[in-house]
Amino acid sequence: MDWTDDIAVFLESEGFGFSVEEKCGIKEFRVHVDYAGGGDVLLDAVPALTRTLTLAENILRAAETLRREPGKRVFVPQEFWMGRGVMVRKRLVAELGRFRPVFARNTVVRRLSKPETAGFLDAWHSYGDATARYRYGMFGKDGELLAVATFSAARKWLKDNGIVRSCEWVRYASLPDVRVVGGMGKVLKTFVRDVGPDDVMSYADLEWTDGSVYEALGFVAESFREPVLYFVDPETWKRVPCDKSLNENALYHYNLGSVKYRMKL
Repeated sequence: MDWTDDIAVFLESEGFGFSVEEKCGIKEFRVHVDYAGGGDVLLDAVPALTRTLTLAENILRAAETLRREPGKRVFVPQEFWMGRGVMVRKRLVAELGRFRPVFARNTVVRRLSKPETAGFLDAWHSYGDATARYRYGMFGKDGELLAVATFSAARKWLKDNGIVRSCEWVRYASLPDVRVVGGMGKVLKTFVRDVGPDDVMSYADLEWTDGSVYEALGFVAESFREPVLYFVDPETWKRVPCDKSLNENALYHYNLGSVKYRMKL
C-alpha cells in the first residue's frame, strides 16, 4: 500500500469525509470539516523518496505553487508521516478542528530543566529539542505539561541607537491534540519579564504555519530564509541537513523555508 493510501485509511478511521486529486504531482486530500467557522482543509502529501536533487527541486516547486493557492492548507511530509506517526496524526486531527481547548488564563508558566524540555520537544516538535538558554513549561490546573517554549541567551548588537540585546525564540510546541488559547502570548510575556531583551526574533516554519500567529503577537516579518536541503534516512525517516555532495543513493528533501520575524520591545 502506498503511504498516501495510509493517510486515506486514517482519515476514514477518524470519520472525516474527503476527496482526492493530484496537483502538480502531489496528492491532495480535500477534507470536509464541520467545526464552527470551518470549511474544507487541504492536506498535501509531500513525498520524500527522491533520489536526485532535480526531483527534490521539482517537488519543492510544486509545494510552493500549492502554498500560494487560497484555502487552509496543511503539508504532510512523507518522512514525518512515516517517522513521527503519533505526533503527525494527532496534529492533523487538531488542524481539522478536533482538539482540547485550554485558556492560557487557566495555566501556570514556570522554568523547566533541560531533560524535561528535551523529552517534550523530542516527542511533540517537528524538529525535536535544540540548544537554548531559557526553557519554560505551561501547565494546566491538574499539573499536566501542555506546552513548552525555549529561548536563546541574549546576543548584543551595535545598532544606530546603541547596544541591542536580542534573543531568539527557538522552539514552541504544545501537545498536538491541545490548543492553548493565548498560550504563546503568555509564555512570551513571562520570558520578556524575566530576561528583559530589547527584541525577540523567531522563524516561522512554512511547512506548518503561514506566520499569522507571530503577526498577531506583534512580530514583524523581516526576511525569508530559503528552503533547506535535507537527507532523509529511509530506515528511521529522520532528516539531516546536508550539502549537495551526498552520494546518488541519498533521499533528498527540501522544506519550504521560513520567515524571519522580530518583535521590538
